Amino acid sequence: MRRLAVLLPLLTAACATTSISRGADCEQGDTSACSEWGQQLLQQGEKQQAENAFARSCEKGVLDDCTAQGQLMLERGELAGAEAALQKAHEAESLDATRALAELYQSRGQPGDWERVRQLRWEEPAIDKPDREFTMWWRPSPTGENTYAIAYTFQPMVFWARRLDLGLHFVGGFHRANELNLAVGYQHFLTPEIVPYATLLFGGAFQNHSGNVGGELGVKWCLGPYGHLNLGGGISVGSPLHASIGIGINSLPVDILLFIAAHAH
Repeated sequence: MRRLAVLLPLLTAACATTSISRGADCEQGDTSACSEWGQQLLQQGEKQQAENAFARSCEKGVLDDCTAQGQLMLERGELAGAEAALQKAHEAESLDATRALAELYQSRGQPGDWERVRQLRWEEPAIDKPDREFTMWWRPSPTGENTYAIAYTFQPMVFWARRLDLGLHFVGGFHRANELNLAVGYQHFLTPEIVPYATLLFGGAFQNHSGNVGGELGVKWCLGPYGHLNLGGGISVGSPLHASIGIGINSLPVDILLFIAAHAH
């Protein structure tokens, strides 16, 4: 107990010294220090000072801190300032900023604000999903002709808030290529996690030496910005009736690795 009584003041002093140090670094323009200092101040209940620290890092492009700044300003009723900070983070596709901005417009209730709330609520379930995905499926068939498929799909927010998607879709067997298609899809955000989808396929059926047309229906279980799992089924000229069991991943990390590999030599 005596040791604890001695250590507690020392730990408190160390924390205070660290906080002062991060505050000084922030005032000298260190963006990461502003972020850390803002969090420390928030934990200490110093909301106004935390807001000022987050404002500094928001100015330098730390979008999570724009959200934190906007939420603090919204809490104290400074709606104009909160709107600017939250809008900046919303444009960078922050889910927390989108929700806070909808709350702001709902509270303010000026002309046009209800339309903005409806738009934000429509965007909300899709906004934290990836812009593009790399998806792989195993496709068992009742005929025994099991195949696999891979797709590279684009679904930016400008595509009707990710309700629409476009991609390239390849189907293969164990020793052959079956199809190469353009995929055009629609997905409905039943909830932010549960997303039924329908996809139309147009391309070539190699084994049939013909054009290809087909489609798939299914449902995704979305994992935020990381990707999704999905279960569905479909049929096309090049593939018999089949089930689809798949996983999609955010392709941005894959794109970066491929870019680095391509420029490594």
